[in-house]
Amino acid sequence: MNSLFDIKNINLKNLLKILFDDLSTNFKKHITNITDGDVALLEIKTDYASYLINFNESKEGTGQLISTNQLLLKTITIGSDLIAKDKEKVKYFLRRQFIADEELFNLYLKRGKEIKPHEAQEKALVNLNKTRENGSDRAVAILATGLGKTILSALDAKDTKASKILFVVHINEILKQTKESFERVFPDRKNDLGFYNGKQKEKDKKILFASIQTLGKKKHIESFSPDYFDYIIIDETHHTAAPTYGLIFSYFKPKFFLGLTATPDRMDRKDILGFYNNNVVFEMGQEQAIEQGYLVPFQYFGFKDSIDYSDIYFNGFKYDTKDLNKHLLIDERDQAILKKFKEVVGDRKTIGFCASIEHAERCATKFKAAGINAIAVHSRSLGLEGVEDKDKTLLIKHFRDGKCQVAFVVDMFNEGVDIPDVSCLLFLRPTESKTIFIQHMGRGLRVAPKKENVLILDFIGNYRTANLILEGLDIKNGVRGLKKIHKDGKDLFVYDLNGCEVIFDSEVVEIFKSNEVVYSKDIRNDVIAKEWREYSTYLDKWTKDNLYWKRGQQNQYFQVNFEGIKIIKDNPNIGEKEFIEKIQKIVNNKYPGKNMTAGFRALMLSKISGFISAESPLKPTISFEEICKKTKDFSDVDIYQDILTLQLEKILYWNPIYGSYNKYIESTKRVSFKDFKVYPFLFIYDVLIQLLDDYGSDSFISKFEFNTFLAITKEHTESKEVVERILRFREDEERHQVQKLLETKNHIDPRFYGIVHYNKYLEKDKNGIKIRPEYITEVRGRVKKFKELYYSGKLILYTENAPELYLNMLYSDKDILSYHEQER
Repeated sequence: MNSLFDIKNINLKNLLKILFDDLSTNFKKHITNITDGDVALLEIKTDYASYLINFNESKEGTGQLISTNQLLLKTITIGSDLIAKDKEKVKYFLRRQFIADEELFNLYLKRGKEIKPHEAQEKALVNLNKTRENGSDRAVAILATGLGKTILSALDAKDTKASKILFVVHINEILKQTKESFERVFPDRKNDLGFYNGKQKEKDKKILFASIQTLGKKKHIESFSPDYFDYIIIDETHHTAAPTYGLIFSYFKPKFFLGLTATPDRMDRKDILGFYNNNVVFEMGQEQAIEQGYLVPFQYFGFKDSIDYSDIYFNGFKYDTKDLNKHLLIDERDQAILKKFKEVVGDRKTIGFCASIEHAERCATKFKAAGINAIAVHSRSLGLEGVEDKDKTLLIKHFRDGKCQVAFVVDMFNEGVDIPDVSCLLFLRPTESKTIFIQHMGRGLRVAPKKENVLILDFIGNYRTANLILEGLDIKNGVRGLKKIHKDGKDLFVYDLNGCEVIFDSEVVEIFKSNEVVYSKDIRNDVIAKEWREYSTYLDKWTKDNLYWKRGQQNQYFQVNFEGIKIIKDNPNIGEKEFIEKIQKIVNNKYPGKNMTAGFRALMLSKISGFISAESPLKPTISFEEICKKTKDFSDVDIYQDILTLQLEKILYWNPIYGSYNKYIESTKRVSFKDFKVYPFLFIYDVLIQLLDDYGSDSFISKFEFNTFLAITKEHTESKEVVERILRFREDEERHQVQKLLETKNHIDPRFYGIVHYNKYLEKDKNGIKIRPEYITEVRGRVKKFKELYYSGKLILYTENAPELYLNMLYSDKDILSYHEQER
């Protein structure tokens, strides 16, 4: 009787060549038995497992891993029809079966001491050579995280025999690992590799790894001749819309530009692709990378969460963190998560993504109490036992080295931190962004020895953005692409693709269906995106009498305020009527139109900035006395602007000089101003510095952006979110329509913007607020020191139990940083 492969005109030896590329000595040594008869069998053995591969007439392929007596046996079935019709698909299938076997997988991807490209990299390299042969001098390559973008760029640069190479990164933290990758490709040129960043400027090196923050400055970029580099690589090239990158493209004239990215969200924008002449030379996303066996498959469980999100503040983009904490940080939820973890996870190394620092700390504490070794890694993380340094990188190393099983994180591990042996992910926060969801998944998809897949446990409540999960998992036809099954006495909904398995509780599917009706309004015929519509609703509801920084509703001119304080200083017992008469004479003479007819109430601006006491009897403070030593003419602000800046930085919102809420509105519509813990001017600096790093020296905050995105901020942890919202607004093709909508819905008191120009570090022009160029370095340093205070928990914030802590600082003659240093 003929064998199956004779029937299909395929003999086993040729089949092996198709499946394993070649019968190399390295591969043949693992084959222990070949049977080619009525039943075709192939036995392979490695240190990791034994494989029994049988071939039949089915159309598909299946794999099952069995563990007996510490011996792993994997049975694999491959249909001959599949082999005959789609040999590539069979090869990818087998690669996925061997993905946890370091020996076989490395053979498949040609990994060894000598760096060789795998298939995807080979295709990209071929396309890069073709595009150069066709006369192109630039291209973009899009590869999912884990596919080896850096190695690809090094291999291509080596192929072109480039002498001088520049690799530009967006964040300093990945410079070292990038250099290490190049060392593997250029072992004979290790002495040519160097850094160009804030700390090191090794211009004599021929292969430079540079941070955009340093190289993007004109004085640094012009220290090289335009044709100095033969080959320039731009990492994370979706950032190239920033002017700092534009300077690189306009100045340098290399033989070739290569852009790399794993996140092509902005790659459909003409102003980015335009840098590369719209030449996307290769693309492989996460789904395709999993299918072809370059990343491990995932097993995703979507469990119903008990949290009711209907009463949690949502602003169109995300839920309010403080309000979220009140609902997430409860014992019932903690126990439910622990129960699922113990049932499903076992000893897998795990990352848990949390909603806040408090949430991460609580999760770590609860897991440790349950006997599970866990840590919390975030911006305020302190050292562990045996780890004296408070640097979070040491905590990451602690986790990487296997000294604990679970790391609970907050807005970290999205990019730049690779721990391949992580094999479980906990999604403990609402999914509010498809991009972040995919990035979080990517933290567990890297290949590692003995890692068959990554387990994902997602706890899903009735939050507005839950349907983004379906998009992030790339489930075709959304909720209707799921298959209903009945298992273990309950209904489940599943989806299977290339070894990836998705399982939802039926209650979660009900949430998806409900959200389609409630939140997914048809806006395809409208020019304004849904998220901006929801944000406008948020503004309309909460900014009528709440949610904005205040400076008082009276006179906004410090010059006139100081004239009034001088009158009080010279006349301690003056009555309000006489005060108004005296100040109005000065106003009419020196400051026409800037009236103080509200009397003592018109000094609110000086009260909140600490130039006069807030309580009666009104009394000038030491800061005002210092101004008087400098000048008797308050009309020239430049003379005393340094003192003015010092006090403006100490304005805290909320503090007791403000009213805590508007008593004329219903309590159900009222937000206590006491929820605010933000120093507005330090927050403005922080946002501007972040924009500066992304957009260069021309970065600014417009009046509209200030009033719409900054002036409703409650805490300093929101700065990154505000920056991203500003950038999203600026990138929206219908931003003019968006602005028109949001301006009609925003009811904040806009007068805080009117005092920003009194700060010596800031200037205002037709575009908005910006940092004066001569003060950028100083402001950057102030922001850094301020953040250190804030995240260490040592920053003075107003508390009703100890109001004097804040007021003593406000009425001192020290700036906010010096005061804290003195108190320390």
